[in-house]
Amino acid sequence: MPVELPVPLVVRYRAVDRETVGSALVDTPRHLDALAEDIARHGIRTPLRLGFCEEFGTLDGNHRIAVALRLGLATVPVTVVWEPRTPRPGHARPMQAADFEVLKAAAGK
Repeated sequence: MPVELPVPLVVRYRAVDRETVGSALVDTPRHLDALAEDIARHGIRTPLRLGFCEEFGTLDGNHRIAVALRLGLATVPVTVVWEPRTPRPGHARPMQAADFEVLKAAAGK
């Protein structure tokens, strides 16, 4: 079940900043503009996914968090999932202790 989490917490675990990547396939300004327009109109309809353990966090939803930052949203819907420590994904970000406690509570651990 998704929970609302603060954007500053969630953004710490993104793999890349989609505003600066600039891939010709999916990270075009037009794609992000269209996503921003849709989210501004309807909200984030598909929750982001934040997998975590004591050591790291991984985010699925880099486009949506980029748009949340662009729009100045305070919170975003997130499905929080406990992950095993191994294998550690290459895009994992180090877990911050304060974030771990928030995520653990959100996951019901």
